[in-house]
Amino acid sequence: MLDPILIFGAFRIPVYSLLLAAALMMTIAAGAFRSRYRPAQVIDVALGAILFGLIGARIEYVLLSWDHFGAHSDEIARFDLGGLGWHGALIGGWIGLTLVSRWRGLDQREMLRCFAWALPVIALAAWVGCAAAGCAYGREVDTLANYPDWLVWEARDVYGILAPRYSTARFGVILAFVTAAVGVVTRGDRRFPAMLMILSAGMFAIGFVRADVSPLIAGLRADQVLDAIFVVWAVQRIFTTENTEVTEKSI
Repeated sequence: MLDPILIFGAFRIPVYSLLLAAALMMTIAAGAFRSRYRPAQVIDVALGAILFGLIGARIEYVLLSWDHFGAHSDEIARFDLGGLGWHGALIGGWIGLTLVSRWRGLDQREMLRCFAWALPVIALAAWVGCAAAGCAYGREVDTLANYPDWLVWEARDVYGILAPRYSTARFGVILAFVTAAVGVVTRGDRRFPAMLMILSAGMFAIGFVRADVSPLIAGLRADQVLDAIFVVWAVQRIFTTENTEVTEKSI
């Protein structure tokens, strides 16, 4: 991933990493504000979710890119080289949130409600970062003139090659806002699965115009298969979860 660098004096900060860090800080602050628990307790849960989320995200990326990492095992733990998967991040984050919530004696369901907004916020940051870094880039098209302006643009891939492509990052940004809108109109314990359903379904659709390498399973990208699994799980949760009254502070 060719992540552009912002230079602040002696500091050199990758754009993608900066955006993700900003999104994480925003969701931690919002979660601490909205929870009835002490901020220190909520921050502990958030840090646990972030740690396990990063591990899970890297595991997914490595497994889906095993053709490369099988021959370059020394790069598996090199987070600085880039490469994270959002499904693994969510699963790992869930595990971290659950473990630390139990350790701190907090209500796991409330913690999940407090941090549900991480889905659209981090998705927005990731897609804007991808637009800058060239990750999750779209398939090439013959010429921009043959397509509507909203559908295509000139963009670089992960190798830095500029070409007319489907504007996957633009689709992702729109998807993040749609996911947030669903969160606004959904309440209680159904908010997280409702937002996850929309986000996963949108990612599944975007997968049809992505060009970055992914293993195929039954003609679909492996990440699309994971998207579909998440959609099924989220729908099941929406219809089986009792919509408990929200106990944290209002938005």
